[in-house]
Amino acid sequence: MQATNTREPAFDRRWLEALAQWCQKGQEADAGLVDLYLERRLELRLHVRRSARWVEECRTEGAAVRTRTDLRHEIVAATGTSPKTIAHLLSGPLDTRELHLQRPLPPPDLDAPRGWRDTAEAWVDATSLSDATVFLFERRAAIIQPGQWREIHTPLLIRLQTPTPSSSSLLATWDHADLPRWAPLVNARSQRRVWRPSSGERLPVVFTSGTSGVVMHELVGHLLEGDVLSGGGSPLEDGEASIVGPPTLSVTDDPTRFDLPGAFTSDDEGVEAEPITLLSGGVVCGALCDRFTADALGHAPGRGRRAAWNQAPVPRMSNLVVPKGQTDPQALENDLRNGLVITRLSGASVEPRSGRVILRVEEGWELRHGRRRRALAPFDLGGNVLGILKLIDPDLGDDPTPDWRLGWCLKAGLPLPTGSEAPTILVRSLEVV
Repeated sequence: MQATNTREPAFDRRWLEALAQWCQKGQEADAGLVDLYLERRLELRLHVRRSARWVEECRTEGAAVRTRTDLRHEIVAATGTSPKTIAHLLSGPLDTRELHLQRPLPPPDLDAPRGWRDTAEAWVDATSLSDATVFLFERRAAIIQPGQWREIHTPLLIRLQTPTPSSSSLLATWDHADLPRWAPLVNARSQRRVWRPSSGERLPVVFTSGTSGVVMHELVGHLLEGDVLSGGGSPLEDGEASIVGPPTLSVTDDPTRFDLPGAFTSDDEGVEAEPITLLSGGVVCGALCDRFTADALGHAPGRGRRAAWNQAPVPRMSNLVVPKGQTDPQALENDLRNGLVITRLSGASVEPRSGRVILRVEEGWELRHGRRRRALAPFDLGGNVLGILKLIDPDLGDDPTPDWRLGWCLKAGLPLPTGSEAPTILVRSLEVV
């Protein structure tokens, strides 16, 4: 699904053009100016606490200027996007009296969809939860560089979260067609008795129901982010011509998929959104870079993302997509005499230098002679990144499935929405931690 821009601009475009020309003067003044970033955010929270329901609203906006010289790279940020704020940030060697004379038109309010509360309450009611919070996120931004500017659009996101340990969260685009089906599954739990395999045991594992996208997020996505590669801390750093998986496995990071949470029209450095292929036929062939790591590594930029307006952009994923295979996913289970099938992960992490990955199993089943037996208790699976990739069965499922349960990716403690879609995959051996 390609990105389309049908919403009103978040900023006066004549004002953005004036700022672009002013930044051009800054570049001519040898100020080391890289870009000016403007952002506006709306967050609505619907709280459900037994019989009480109420809404909180938070609107924030800010601006940030990046400069870079041979000696240092720094970012200066301030709350607000008024001409006074921006003139203060852009002062430096420039006389900003002319900038104060510019008067941008008042930006339109960021508003939630009509009837959003009724819809959100219906989703909560479908979960049978008495304690939950629905978050609605809207972000609009603009990136101004010397002589040019670009607006940045991202999808309206909804997140359903509950403090109940036995329930998971939901993150999706607001208008996703599957939301009414996903919401009741947030609190759906198996009533059968639970079982966990013994620590140290190695078993074949089938990842289904979108969990394989989370696996690829850790095994491939994070390890091909530009800052990890440039720091020499990735087991995939040998890059091009490095065969790491089966010939049927390809992985693409695609920000143009506006049905997934990590979409954008351009990254936060103004590079137009385009898919980047990371693995093709099991061979490493790409990387996720911001402008600076792209220069160092010789790859294209396009994945410089900001966790907030006062943070510098760093290389991050958008939507990780694995094309479907040609195998009935049930056949992957039927062929196993003894193994596991994972239907829900509560989280995952990877340590790039050691190549160690941990997958936190929340739900799944024991497999015996191709049949699902006992429901699984929570436990962890682990292994080495390169070892796991090489143990992925070449027969991939024909059931591409988005993962709606995790989505919010943390890197250095900074959260960003990301998405994934992948078919059922079989890893021939994983260790129970």
